[in-house]
Amino acid sequence: MLNSEQILQQYIQKKADQLVPQDDSGTLILYRADETIHGLPLQRKVGLVLSLFALGGLLAAIWPFLGLDLRYFSYQVATSWTNLVRIKTRTLIASAEIQRGLQEPVDPLMSPTGQPIVPVNMDFGLVIPKIGINASVIPGVNPAKPVGYMEALEKGVAHASTSFYPNENGTVYLFSHSTNYEWFVKDLNAVFYLLKNVKPGDLVVVMYLGNRYTYKIRETKVVAAGAVSYLKPQAGVRGLILQTCWPPGSSYKRLLIFADFVEEKIDPNYHSQPATSGSTAFGKLMSL
Repeated sequence: MLNSEQILQQYIQKKADQLVPQDDSGTLILYRADETIHGLPLQRKVGLVLSLFALGGLLAAIWPFLGLDLRYFSYQVATSWTNLVRIKTRTLIASAEIQRGLQEPVDPLMSPTGQPIVPVNMDFGLVIPKIGINASVIPGVNPAKPVGYMEALEKGVAHASTSFYPNENGTVYLFSHSTNYEWFVKDLNAVFYLLKNVKPGDLVVVMYLGNRYTYKIRETKVVAAGAVSYLKPQAGVRGLILQTCWPPGSSYKRLLIFADFVEEKIDPNYHSQPATSGSTAFGKLMSL
């Protein structure tokens, strides 16, 4: 007859036979062979949960970017359909002027879908119809002082104090974020995120003191982050340079958009004060 000690040993051995190792590492992890949760082994269930958490974190990081790109894509699809309908309509009801070969005047403040665009800031604003940019421009921002321009970029697009204003005979230099700091795309902090989608021939409008200045994009270029020669005052030729970080969210390089001056439309009835707070000494390169 078995004594109490032998009975205890048999019980322990029986329970041990029901346990199997799950890890070949130095630490032995044991679990019941028949232990499952909702039909899945415990280890697989834990792995699945961890994978879902990792996937959720990744989607949270990149969703703002995907959201803007998806919105832009849907906008382009709607634009293509609208333009197709417009072309067919014009073909059916072509006027005598069009038949004589006269071209319809182009309104730079018209969206690709044919809707009029009202600039958010008539004193100093930027409109790029193709990618839906309509933002205020902060004048006279020193591009060499991060504290100053980071504050300005929270409000809109920054105008480099080393460049000219639209009503002067020189190049206007505007810059902004392509993301809100390094991760999140939000409001004006990401106003230049879709700048990567513009092409030569696209129109850019700068509003200044109520007047409209239209430019046509000539080329795009990716340059090193240390390339500051473009910030030098460029007198004698009216043009526009737009700058943002590249790739989006990094400071690795810079994406530059070069646009040529097309026309100036003066509004004689506009009586706002100048956007600048004081005189600016042009032709003087600030320490960069």
